[in-house]
Amino acid sequence: MRIAIVGGGASGLITAWLLDRAHEVTLFERAPVLGGHIRTMGRNAPRGDLPAGVWLDAGVVEFSRENFPTVHRLFAALGVPLRSVAGDTAFHRQGAGPLYSPGALRQLPAATRAGAVLRLARAGLQRARFMARANVPDAALRGRALGEFLGPPPFGHWLRLLVTYAYSMPSAEVPGLSAALCVPMLRAFARANSWSAVEGGTYAYVERLLAGLRGTVYTNAIVQSIRRDDRGVHLVVDGQPLAFDAVVIATPPDQVLRLLADADEAERRRFGAWRANHVTTLVHADDGLYRRRGVAVRTEFDLFEQPGGGGYNAWLNGLAGLPPGHAVDYGLALGLDAEIDPARVLLRQPHHTAAFTVAALAHRDEVRASNGQRRTWHVGAWLGDGLHEGAAGSALAVATALGGRGL
Repeated sequence: MRIAIVGGGASGLITAWLLDRAHEVTLFERAPVLGGHIRTMGRNAPRGDLPAGVWLDAGVVEFSRENFPTVHRLFAALGVPLRSVAGDTAFHRQGAGPLYSPGALRQLPAATRAGAVLRLARAGLQRARFMARANVPDAALRGRALGEFLGPPPFGHWLRLLVTYAYSMPSAEVPGLSAALCVPMLRAFARANSWSAVEGGTYAYVERLLAGLRGTVYTNAIVQSIRRDDRGVHLVVDGQPLAFDAVVIATPPDQVLRLLADADEAERRRFGAWRANHVTTLVHADDGLYRRRGVAVRTEFDLFEQPGGGGYNAWLNGLAGLPPGHAVDYGLALGLDAEIDPARVLLRQPHHTAAFTVAALAHRDEVRASNGQRRTWHVGAWLGDGLHEGAAGSALAVATALGGRGL
């Protein structure tokens, strides 16, 4: 079959690779580079003044073995070198002592560890109550907002900012997100303890994937419309009509109806409530976030409370495999622009993500069940956990249905 794939993010690229041996695959990406939310400085993002051999991610950064099994099978199939990294987290509150995960506690000086252990123990009761609320069948989560489950501060706010980290959503909007998506993720990540990062930055795995891809890939390619009929699928790309046997749409779901020139009533129902979420991450070399608070220990999931919300800063030195005592502390931040010196910003990376609201997720099961109708397939993180595992899992499901390779 001649299959068009619209979108060159993780789900589109993985789908192309899985289908490549069985079909004639053509991938179209509107951006000048591939990768979607995978952005690695020096690979598919500007390197700037980074020293040689330092690769910093501005999007996807790490993967737990417990919650990203499909992704790890893909890495194994591609021969991607991985590095074990910590998955610790800390919640830096206003007017109160910080909360550290158990792994981070062990790094604290003895003089401050006892107080931190006591604070974590107090938060542990709230954690147990959250896990009890979250321990319901997934079907019972449909149509409900995450705010019903988070609980009071401080643990409820800690969870809220973890969701900000996971889905790149402004913290003020997190309570309105779909519980059907977020609660299973939070349940699962409470048990994650074996984390991996890709040597050389996350985009290094995409480079390996592309090296083994025989199909055709176009960047700077604007797909203006998609029509389907009994003869096939008809795309208009940069004004040029092209014919295929099937199409895989791997864009953010809010873009689907813009692409489908002949969307039927069912498709309008399934995708009508999706909207875009536009955010910008900052890769920076400003440790003022920590110095101003007297924080000595950095973690991979550092969450900072601010009036009305907050944001996160992922400490990139550990994730990038830099040696202890490296001269510069690098971070990946979202929602903390006012605290970061603009002169210390190395990269401003915009991202177009999906807003995982209750209304948007209402018809997700229907999309899964109808995948393949009208020669049209859908892949994307939003069909799974909203993360890289969802992207890889949805790609594998479509490739399996179309006779592609497995993992």
